[in-house]
Amino acid sequence: MLKKTNLYLLGLLCILQQVVLAQEIPDYTKVYHPVINHAELRVVKGKYEEALQAYEQAFASVPSPFARDYYNAAICAVLLQDRRKTFNYLENLVEKGVSLEYLEQQPVLDSLQETRKWRRFAKKYPKRRHKFDQKLNKELRADLDELYAQDQYFRQAKGGWRVHGDTIRKIEAANTLKLLNWIEEYGYPGEDLIGVADTLEQLPRFSIVIRRQTKARKGHDFTEVLMQAVQQGRMAPQPAAYLLDQQAGQNKYGSRAYVKVNCSTCEEEELGQIGDYLVMKISEEDQQKINERREKLGLEPLDDYRRKILFSTTDDRFKLNFTWSIMHYVVPSKEAAKVLLEGLTLKE
Repeated sequence: MLKKTNLYLLGLLCILQQVVLAQEIPDYTKVYHPVINHAELRVVKGKYEEALQAYEQAFASVPSPFARDYYNAAICAVLLQDRRKTFNYLENLVEKGVSLEYLEQQPVLDSLQETRKWRRFAKKYPKRRHKFDQKLNKELRADLDELYAQDQYFRQAKGGWRVHGDTIRKIEAANTLKLLNWIEEYGYPGEDLIGVADTLEQLPRFSIVIRRQTKARKGHDFTEVLMQAVQQGRMAPQPAAYLLDQQAGQNKYGSRAYVKVNCSTCEEEELGQIGDYLVMKISEEDQQKINERREKLGLEPLDDYRRKILFSTTDDRFKLNFTWSIMHYVVPSKEAAKVLLEGLTLKE
C-alpha cells in the first residue's frame, strides 16, 4: 500500500513539474520572434545600433535564443566596432555547436582574426566546445541522423523508387513513428538538445522525415508538432513554415518568397522577366490569409520577408535568407517559359 502511495506521489510530482516548466517557458511567437523581425528590418535599413538593441531585447526575453540570431547580432557588433559584444556572441555560438573553422571562413569576420582578442577566443575554443559536447544528446543526434541515412539508402540504390517503392514507403512509415516517439520522449529536437552541427544549418537532416509526409500522399500531419515546437523555442518559425508548406503542397505560409525562371534558349528581349525575381500572383485576400498564418508562427508579413530576401541577394554578411526562399525553374523553351510566367509577376 505504501509503495503504491509513493508511486502515486511520484507521478503527481512529475505532472506538477511539467506544469511548472510549461508555465516558465515563454511563447516565442509573442515575445521573441516579433522582436527579432524588428531587428532584421533595422539591419536591412543599415541601422545596426537599433538592430543590436532589438537583438539584446529579444535575447533577454527567453531562456535560449537561436544561434542564427546570435550570429546576426555579432555582425551588427562587428560593424559597430563593439568587440566586447562581438566576442560575447561568438562565444554563445560556440556553445550552440558552431565550429571555430566555420567562423574563420566568414569574410565579415576577417578583420578580427589578427587581433589579440581573436587569438584568446581561439585558444579558449576547445574548452567551450567541450561544454557544448557535454550537454549535447549525442545518442539522439546520431539516431536522428540515421533517419536520413535510412531515407536515402534505397532511393540511391539501383532502380530507386521504381524498384524499391514498397520498401521506401515502409521506411518512411517507420521513420515517422520513430521521430514521433522521440519527440514525445524528449520534446522536439531543437538546438539545445542536439546542437546546430558545425554550421548554422537551416534544417537538421532528420527534417526529411517530415517533408515526406505530404497531404497528397495522406501522410502524418505534423502541424501541431511544428506549431508547438516554435512556441516553445525548440524550432525557428522560418523552417517550420517551409515544412508546413511542403506538407500541404501549397505556399500557405509564403516560405517561397520569390521565383526565378531561367531559359537558355530564350531571348531576353522576348521575355523580359527571365532572370528577374518574381512573385506568384495572388489576391489581396489570399495574401492577408498568408500573413495571418505567418503571424501565428511569429513571422513577419510577407512583404517584409521579401524585403529581407532581396537584401540578402546583395549583402551576404548577415543570415537573413533561406535555401528555400527563392524557387528556381529552368525551362527548355520560350513556350514553356511563357506558360510559367503567366502565373508570376514582378514585385515592386
